[in-house]
Amino acid sequence: MKLLDLHLKNIGPFLDDRIEFATFENSRKQVTILTGENGTGKTIVLDAIRKVILADNDLYGNIKRQINRNPDFKIDLTLEVNNEILDLESSQLVDNGVQVLFKGNPYRIISHAFLDDKDSDNQLWIMNYWTSQNDDKPFHISSLDFIKPEEYLVGALKGFQKNAETTKIITFFDYYKSSDQPDQKKEGEFIYETIRRIFRLSLNHGELKYVDRTSLLPIIDINGNEISLEKLSSGNLYLIQRMLGLLSQMYSVYKLNNLPLEDLLKTPGVLLIDEAENHLHPKWQKTFLNSILDIFPNLQIIATTHSPFIVGSVDGAKVYVCKSEKEYSVISDETDEYSSKPIDEILISDAFDGTLPFANEKISSLLSRRKKAIKEKNKELENEIEDELKKINPQYFSYLELDNLLKSIVK
Repeated sequence: MKLLDLHLKNIGPFLDDRIEFATFENSRKQVTILTGENGTGKTIVLDAIRKVILADNDLYGNIKRQINRNPDFKIDLTLEVNNEILDLESSQLVDNGVQVLFKGNPYRIISHAFLDDKDSDNQLWIMNYWTSQNDDKPFHISSLDFIKPEEYLVGALKGFQKNAETTKIITFFDYYKSSDQPDQKKEGEFIYETIRRIFRLSLNHGELKYVDRTSLLPIIDINGNEISLEKLSSGNLYLIQRMLGLLSQMYSVYKLNNLPLEDLLKTPGVLLIDEAENHLHPKWQKTFLNSILDIFPNLQIIATTHSPFIVGSVDGAKVYVCKSEKEYSVISDETDEYSSKPIDEILISDAFDGTLPFANEKISSLLSRRKKAIKEKNKELENEIEDELKKINPQYFSYLELDNLLKSIVK
């Protein structure tokens, strides 16, 4: 599955806006980032996607709040599922939800897997939704439990993962890798090593050491100290828990469809992330999205954020800015302005107030003037300012040469 484009009419603060999502066909990576000030509608975009896909099916993650401005609304989502293009449109109210119409193929339901577990095979994709919400229940489980592949989409779009579910996933694959059956042992070892890799990516000088099989508690080594899961920071747990959720979903697709083991981590799907910077130090914000793609390379990620570190973190991402007008918001494609730019330039952009100096006044002024020259398409002035910047700091501003080289290649 992958999302192609979204049209919103009278949804949240938006009157009539469209987003074309990043796919391998139009971008180097399938990452779309939405930024903008509070209240400009970033989360509404994710809610609209969930609303039209779920059609108010509570088992998989119903959206409780009303998101349409008035009865004259539309959510039109075009997506590709199992190599079939579908156009889903919500334009009618049903109680507190919406009526989903299927344009072009009215007899096709978006996902049998979402609506009927018995038909969850032949769905070669996953879908997940991450929020900053954490579980406050214990990690402890009383007995070894098994992953039920046919339920892999239950709760997938609720944005919440239970602590006990994290322990269940780790202990299951720890048990699975010790099987006397060669195929199961091979599967278990492959997946358990992926779990260890997730821990290494998510921890600073730490790793999953072992599972205590008497207490069924995963034990983590941090700088030579052994601790259990609940002792980890919220930021570490945020990454670990949610990536383990993705892994268990991909394992389920693999089992239901008898796929080759080497293709397990290549399962395609859509990952929605709201306020991606929450719980994360700027160091992790800069590597967060790429870490996910390092393990799950075929995911399409659509993330909202206030963080300039995340906005500039993925080379080839599409970047949209939600901007507030007097009584509504607009969605502006500003990929060229923000994607893969140094954090310094992103910080002085309009989306981040343009008032956060990263250096002395002269450099800040030059960058502001350069930005204005680019908007006015004054190439001569842009080149003059870039030459001055390179004279001040030739090592740092050498990236300007790369920008110009890339532009010339594209032309």
